[in-house]
Amino acid sequence: MELEAIDVIDRKIIDQLRLDGRRSFGQIARYVGLTEGSVRQRYNRLLALGVVQVVGMPNSPRMGYVEAHLSIRVRGATVESVAKALAALPQVKYVGACIGSFDLSADVRCADQAEMNRLLTDTVRSIMGIDVLETAAVLEVIKDEYVWSGFREPVGRPTRPHPASGITRGA
Repeated sequence: MELEAIDVIDRKIIDQLRLDGRRSFGQIARYVGLTEGSVRQRYNRLLALGVVQVVGMPNSPRMGYVEAHLSIRVRGATVESVAKALAALPQVKYVGACIGSFDLSADVRCADQAEMNRLLTDTVRSIMGIDVLETAAVLEVIKDEYVWSGFREPVGRPTRPHPASGITRGA
């Protein structure tokens, strides 16, 4: 799959939204040196490409929810099939394929301990291919931050220039 064109300006827009997801397009436009309409157009393109999403992140334990991190080893099925089955569950908020001791990592959120018990013992354990399931309950969120200083550093892989830049490939 060919990389979509994500340029320096797109990265600056994403960086501004990471600092404050409620920042207006006008504020971002002043920071990146574009018009508000241009920022809105770029944001909509990034959204359509699935490169960015702006959401509110709850502190689940403070809201009374029960959260857990699941580490899963798969056997007798494909990692993809187990991942899709997990992703289809409404309590599952994150699923990622891993390399190491486990094949999948998942984050789940339930209304209470009884729902978590039902989810893990009745639903998750019944998914074909789950061989080992380790669960770590989240007791307290100490840090949950999505502003990484490394995002501002140069990209260590080739990307295509944005079509509006006027730079052609191979130039």
